[in-house]
Amino acid sequence: MHWANFLHIYQPPTQTEEIVRKVSEECYRKLVSILENNPKGKITLNISAVLTEHLARYGYEDVIGGLGKLAEKGQIEFTGSAMYHPILPLVPEAEVIRQIELNTKVNRYYFGEIYNPRGFFPPEMGYSFDIAKVADELGFSWIVIDEIAFQGKIGVIRDDIIYQIDGLDNFSVFFKERPFSAGLTYGKYPNANLFLKALENKLDRYCYLLTGTDGEIYGHHRSGQEKLLEGVFTIGKPQTCTVSELLQLFHCLEKVSPLPSSWSTWEDEMARGIPYPQWSYPGHEIHRLQWRLTNLAVELIRQVPQNSEDYAEARHLLDEGLHSCQYWWASCRPWWDTGMIEAGAQRLYDAIQKVRKNLSPKGLEAAKSLFDSIVETAKRWQGTGKAEALKRQYLEEHKEVASELTFG
Repeated sequence: MHWANFLHIYQPPTQTEEIVRKVSEECYRKLVSILENNPKGKITLNISAVLTEHLARYGYEDVIGGLGKLAEKGQIEFTGSAMYHPILPLVPEAEVIRQIELNTKVNRYYFGEIYNPRGFFPPEMGYSFDIAKVADELGFSWIVIDEIAFQGKIGVIRDDIIYQIDGLDNFSVFFKERPFSAGLTYGKYPNANLFLKALENKLDRYCYLLTGTDGEIYGHHRSGQEKLLEGVFTIGKPQTCTVSELLQLFHCLEKVSPLPSSWSTWEDEMARGIPYPQWSYPGHEIHRLQWRLTNLAVELIRQVPQNSEDYAEARHLLDEGLHSCQYWWASCRPWWDTGMIEAGAQRLYDAIQKVRKNLSPKGLEAAKSLFDSIVETAKRWQGTGKAEALKRQYLEEHKEVASELTFG
């Protein structure tokens, strides 16, 4: 068995210096050190470029340099992604392309030419065929998504073949196996021995395990869990590899048509045609307001001439304002935070305000009304207990959330 361990590390543009420093000390530096001390260990890594900028801003050049050197040694394979972690199927295609190109440009600035990813990670594994098509057109050769995208069910993918997306020419899709990924996320395997025991029926088969998790589960979300990686690398079992190396190890191919989905979508949500529930849930009042403000901000900024005063800063605020966290924390599925909701809306509103001299009073009034409505509705949901009631309902309907749902 080969273990392709995909890790995603990210901090939102609104993250505080204190948290970036805390996570860097508890996780990022440890990941670099463990890989440096175990030259046969391999991972596939997405580092969102917004995090790369955070690391540079707060003096963690050693983490950036360490990751780059590990990539040069072949222990790390970088993937492409979107700069500020938007849910790509929910934003206009022009914004999708811009976010991907920004991510590549910024990461290549810091990592150099070694940052030349073959694979693509859509934030939150938010998948649609259109996103795969964009990734293909931008030169990537594979995409990694959740196994729920395969027929809308868990446990039906094969672990000994390579899947390719029907309708694209030689473009592979890798399905993240959810149960083991969730086990890692929730600390079910705090050390290598427990992980190996859980894998015993697979270890001697010619197959692969592709897990996908937040990298922060190693040392930050799960204190001490970095020892699992250390143990596996030291034992040398299962053998680790990058995702791209699976293309050389397995030669049986099958064409598939993955479904729109994310790594936080349940089977019942897939059956009801709700592929991105944490970010755009039908009938969700705050989500509706958030996306109206998001789309208005995109529309208004596009109307402004690029040589206008303050355009560049407005465009930057809009780029940041597309980040996924604001919708996630509004979802009550089961996450809720009024501060994150307001902070996300504030970025979008500030982008509009930066170029207000170029915009009509009608557009500005609409933006102000939407911003106020988001803030007021969040406060009302908090004060009346509606948010708490929605969280309870979600947890009652999905009791497995504390053990089976990968998040990011």
